[in-house]
Amino acid sequence: MSLIKLGMRNIFRFKKRTFITLSAVSIGLALLIIGITMMNGVDKHSISNIINSQTSHLKIFKKGYFEEKDELPTDKVLNESNMLMEKIRKLDSVVGAERRIMFPGSLIKGSDELPCIGVGIEPEFDPLVFNIKESIIEGEWIEEGEYQIIIGKNFAEDLSLGVGDIVTARVITSRVDNQFTWNAVDFEIKAIFDTSNPNVNSGFVFLPIEAAQEAMSLGPDVTEIVIRLNTDDSEKIKEVQNILQNEIDDSSLEYSVFSWEQLAGDFLAISKMKTKNTSMMIMIMLFIASMGIINTMLMAVLERTREIGMMMALGMKKSQIKKVFLFEGGFIGVLGSLLGCILGALGSWYLEVYGISLRAFGETYTEVVAAFYPLKDTFYADLTFEPLFYTFLLGTFISVAATYYPASRAAKMDPVEALRHF
Repeated sequence: MSLIKLGMRNIFRFKKRTFITLSAVSIGLALLIIGITMMNGVDKHSISNIINSQTSHLKIFKKGYFEEKDELPTDKVLNESNMLMEKIRKLDSVVGAERRIMFPGSLIKGSDELPCIGVGIEPEFDPLVFNIKESIIEGEWIEEGEYQIIIGKNFAEDLSLGVGDIVTARVITSRVDNQFTWNAVDFEIKAIFDTSNPNVNSGFVFLPIEAAQEAMSLGPDVTEIVIRLNTDDSEKIKEVQNILQNEIDDSSLEYSVFSWEQLAGDFLAISKMKTKNTSMMIMIMLFIASMGIINTMLMAVLERTREIGMMMALGMKKSQIKKVFLFEGGFIGVLGSLLGCILGALGSWYLEVYGISLRAFGETYTEVVAAFYPLKDTFYADLTFEPLFYTFLLGTFISVAATYYPASRAAKMDPVEALRHF
């Protein structure tokens, strides 16, 4: 206890030096916490946007469709989907399910034409699976069987479209030997939506599934079945995926079930790369913090050389002198880590509530970021207890470890030479 008291007393004897060290440690750890929570927030909200507006939790395709999903093929369709839909909706964990058609196309207004991704939906069931209906900012939800569409806010601005306008949709009805047959159909714009996913706002067009089937001459066929569960838990999603796949295999249907993680593979690959970069940033911050602590403790050893010699002359063992400096570094680490966690938590809380807007960096930067992350112009943090706890432990450990060399150097001093030091 006397060694602990001595270590604590030494901290407050040199207030200026201690303040500088505490500031370096706390600010470094606070920035680390804010960086981690921002990265976690980007991942969390990106995944939420992908699930809520693009993939839901599970999708069922015709075998072979997934490998060509980026081309949106309309020749690999689900022929016997009604009976399967009844079985899917009876599962306890299923909140909603719908049949859909996804197809490439374009919208034409006058001499202007923009490519888009058309999505034929079941208006009755789609709100149970996606958040498109609740994202409507102008107009009304589409009606079953009508030639009506809803478009994203960005898409509407690009073509100068508004609710009630008539627009021509150009769609592919068939493709044989790379020869395409097109069909042009007029639709009324029923509503404009604005989701938190810029990719959907800029390029997706939604219409009743019957209108899509008629325009593309698909009959009753669809390209996918989309399923929403009552949980985002990966293990539960995988469990339901296996149940459905077994049910399909027993029915001898040539269908395959895919999870949102498989469908969003490109985004998850980017996220994994970002995690590696984050780890590099953490290592750099910890290295800088540890160098600051080592420098501070070495200065303490040099400034207190005569004091160390006096302690040795009075009978204090080398191991005890080492412990004094280790305790001193440990106290600095605990206080600096605690202060860093408080500052980091406050900063992360602010960013979780208000976020950080990318508009300040310019529209081009915002568009580039949106190409990688399905987020609008504001990023939000995701503050949890876990990064605070582990950052506190890590900061304390690094502080003690960084003190070990200066403490060992102090313990190895010759008492006679130390007493002669001025």
